Amino acid sequence: MRVRSLSPALGGPRHRAVSLLLAMCLGVASLLFLSTPRAAAAPCDPPVLNPVACENTQAGSTDWDVSSPDSPALQGFSTDISVNRGSTIGFKVDTALTYTINIYRMGYYGGAGARKVTSIANVAPTDQPDCNKDTSTGLIDCGNWSTSATWAVPTTAVSGIYFAELKSGTTRGHIVFVVRDDASHSDLYFQTSDTTWQAYNKYGGNSLYVGSPANRAYKVSYNRPFNTNSGDTFHDFVWSAEYPMVRFIEANGYDVSYESGVDTDRYGSLIKQHKVFMSVGHDEYWSGQQRTNVEAARDAGVNLAFFSGNEIFWKTRYENDHRTLVTYKETHANATIDPLDPTVWTGTWRDPRFSPPADGGRPENSLSGTMFTVNCCATDMHVGGADARLRFWRNTRVANLASTATTTLGHGILGYEWDESPDNGSQPDGLIHLSTDTQNVPSYLQDYGSTYASGTATHHLSLYRARSGALVFGAGTIQWSWGLDDTHWSDVSGATSDTAVRQATVNLLADMSAQPATLQTGLVAATESADTTPPRTTITSPAVGATEPVGRPLTISGTATDTGGGVVAGVEVSVDGGVSWHPATGRGSWSYTFTPTVNTDLAVMARATDDSARMETPAPARTVTIGDGSPPPATCPCTIWPSSAVPAVAAESDSAAVEVGVRFRTVKAGSITGIRFYKGAGNTGTHVGSLWTSAGAKLASVTFSGESASGWQEASFENPVTVAADTTYVASYYAPNGHYAISENYFGTAVARGPLTALADNADGPDGAYSYGGGSFPNQGYRSTNYWVDVVFDDGGGGSGGTSDTTPPAITARTPAAGASNVATGTTVTATFSEPIQDSTARVSVAPANGTAVAGTTSYNATSGTVTFTPSTALANSTSYTVTVSGAKDAAGNPMSQDSWTFTTAAPSSSGCPCSIWAGTATPATPADPDSGAIELGVKFRTSQAGFISAIRFYKSATNTGTHTGTLWSRTGTRLATATFTGESGSGWQQVNFATPVSVSANTTYVASYFTTAGHYSVDENYFASATTRGPLTALKNGTDGSNGVYRYGASGYPNDSYRSSNYWVDVVFTTN
Repeated sequence: MRVRSLSPALGGPRHRAVSLLLAMCLGVASLLFLSTPRAAAAPCDPPVLNPVACENTQAGSTDWDVSSPDSPALQGFSTDISVNRGSTIGFKVDTALTYTINIYRMGYYGGAGARKVTSIANVAPTDQPDCNKDTSTGLIDCGNWSTSATWAVPTTAVSGIYFAELKSGTTRGHIVFVVRDDASHSDLYFQTSDTTWQAYNKYGGNSLYVGSPANRAYKVSYNRPFNTNSGDTFHDFVWSAEYPMVRFIEANGYDVSYESGVDTDRYGSLIKQHKVFMSVGHDEYWSGQQRTNVEAARDAGVNLAFFSGNEIFWKTRYENDHRTLVTYKETHANATIDPLDPTVWTGTWRDPRFSPPADGGRPENSLSGTMFTVNCCATDMHVGGADARLRFWRNTRVANLASTATTTLGHGILGYEWDESPDNGSQPDGLIHLSTDTQNVPSYLQDYGSTYASGTATHHLSLYRARSGALVFGAGTIQWSWGLDDTHWSDVSGATSDTAVRQATVNLLADMSAQPATLQTGLVAATESADTTPPRTTITSPAVGATEPVGRPLTISGTATDTGGGVVAGVEVSVDGGVSWHPATGRGSWSYTFTPTVNTDLAVMARATDDSARMETPAPARTVTIGDGSPPPATCPCTIWPSSAVPAVAAESDSAAVEVGVRFRTVKAGSITGIRFYKGAGNTGTHVGSLWTSAGAKLASVTFSGESASGWQEASFENPVTVAADTTYVASYYAPNGHYAISENYFGTAVARGPLTALADNADGPDGAYSYGGGSFPNQGYRSTNYWVDVVFDDGGGGSGGTSDTTPPAITARTPAAGASNVATGTTVTATFSEPIQDSTARVSVAPANGTAVAGTTSYNATSGTVTFTPSTALANSTSYTVTVSGAKDAAGNPMSQDSWTFTTAAPSSSGCPCSIWAGTATPATPADPDSGAIELGVKFRTSQAGFISAIRFYKSATNTGTHTGTLWSRTGTRLATATFTGESGSGWQQVNFATPVSVSANTTYVASYFTTAGHYSVDENYFASATTRGPLTALKNGTDGSNGVYRYGASGYPNDSYRSSNYWVDVVFTTN
């Protein structure tokens, strides 16, 4: 969903890498056809079982070109977006020229990309009337144009995406349409994203993004020429994402037929004639009937392959015999403005605010497995060794990755808009993730579809198996097809495809029962999975019948194994007896952590899914009691939290005066009789509780008296305050000396107990809420934090109770892992606890066998519940160390049981380090560039083994004067260390050492840079056309993981621009100790 112009991605000036300038390769392709032995024509031997494989044995055409926008002097459209073979399609063209219509079919054709199937010559000019316009909806409809020419599609035509080239001399226009074969039972059924083409089509001045009546139109017509191949909307037309998919599918001879998005709505039953339904590219706009038809096909056993991103985002409907696409984008309006509402919603599919009675509120990930969150831009996709053993990656380099290694797939295939796979309650049963890639992004969706800000997003390739047995794959990116073929419109420089992406796609389609007839060289034939045995899980903690406290993080953990020939690909946990499920972290060993908020009995279950998407039937639930296990109060007086609930942090370190509060509602009218809050040590002084309206009007206040030193405090109003049902109020208290209780990320969901509900963050403003100063209305929020403020609600009788905490804290995670080997000698040691512990109570010992404990310091992070031990010096190489943690106590004083584990450090390096990428004798071709602007310059590099970066180096010219600073960055732009150069020489190599060496992981990309205010930096252009390796260090080849070298003009900051693969002569000092 674009809401602004797309910025150039991955560095470099914007351009269309329209690899569609085909003349260079077509002469070679023609010669290949002439010299092809008879065996190559086998796909056409009768009976022809695969028309596409036969079709692609024909010679492609050399006389077509779509590298430039269509001329406004020769434009038209087809009378339907698709036509069944054997039927007739018309063309309506507006021009003063006599012209020829050349009709081409897209395909591979030995690399030519299209074949001319017929021509209609000497078509007379037609001066068409002005298009009809409806100012109330913004609809521009040129259906009043007359038909200029027709084509009777032969009954023998091969289904495909076709385009009619309108040509008069050098003046050209293009009309794209689909030829269907409604009788086909092909393996693959390829849907075009034509609804998105039209949504972005600004012909006549209006689209679903620009124009009137609301800075956008509510309706757009298929009765218009496409101008989606101009400006920044070229991303949203057929040549960007669909075309490279067509080339790949047909180059490999898959049995495929084609349809439009409109056809999925009007002829949806045809999907069931095929094995695989394919959504390709930018598939943003889906009607209700379209979704219904695809879901019905899935439930009938048809596999779904969403090679798309931002898919199923806006809900649409049709008018005028499917020639008018309608969406009022009611999510933007924050109201039901479609005339067919309140029952027919046309906002985002996920927006639940007006449904029912409307038919929205159906997040798209319930179908595709992913949902759009990232609005910009194209970047690289990475896969880590944790996913290497999944069958999706078989016969690719990913399968050979070490557990901590990563690899980059292609170039620019994540974007330009992409999805996440969230745990939002709508994810399909047994969904597994095939990759994980977390990135900082400039435009991240903040609500149901209207607001964007910078943020962090995690992309996953996803897969699940429906109850029918159908597989559903979600690429979660518009540009997956860029990884399949390099010929497409693009604003990313260089090749984009990757053999690993092509092979993984072959693997996926094989598991969906589709096989290629003409597999490309370099790819390996794949077989369909025969694994029908699901994996098994075992819950190891908590024990059956265990009792756990309210309000503290609870970790459910266990193991999973697979004996069916595959591997465990994912584990899910339920705490409500299978009503809802949540993804666990880990596979063979897994855990899931959440915070129970009320007294209750949990019904804990786990289930695993293997890499063939075979899901386990879970074992019966085990009961775990939270608090005293009593249900929420049915009668009142009552509170949001029981007295047994305690915060993650009883006393925050902040000592400033602050008002902290909670937003809440009641399901019935009653009265608030008092305010409660949880008090920790240091939260001293006079506390005042208040009740407010949601707009900030104070309804009552009371001063607390007779407080205990810690725990829950309560004060009653002089007069109870009457409150209305289903109305938001704010309860707060003033802490003059801070040190208030907190639990961060608590209000991601609402907390309901009896008639009271503490609202989810941003359901009606921030929750929790605070304001600094003198006791004013709290209206600011931070990380959905619970500040442990409560109310006493009365509707006439009842009560509630609680239990004391007797459960000791336990270690739930540790680094290095138990039994880990090849651990860096500069490692720290961490232990994460099951609940908050008292600071300074944990003792950590790290000692070699029969040796003295290592000296070091111990710290505690109360937010994460993690104790960290930092050795004073590096550990010894090739040594086994035993970690012993003891003494930790929780808030109730329960001591932990001593816990120990061992790990082994790595062998000494044989690389001759400390070392650098370039020797001290290396010199640049251009020591001093004439550019004198302030600039940050850098190099992307990796190491083949774990170790430390101790210093930054750069080559200096005599005119590169001023103060220089060196910086080490993560791949995503996190600053890891910085230092200022001192004692520089007049020229040559300069070096500055970091105060503390920075630990770096093997096979991981980092950026080293330096900042100069004077410019005149050293440079060698086209240097990184190949990688530079010296010992364990490698300066990456340009395109391996984005561009190399990199720069940034202006103030010092992360460098992410590039120019001609230039080496700016920045270096590091690496050591293994």
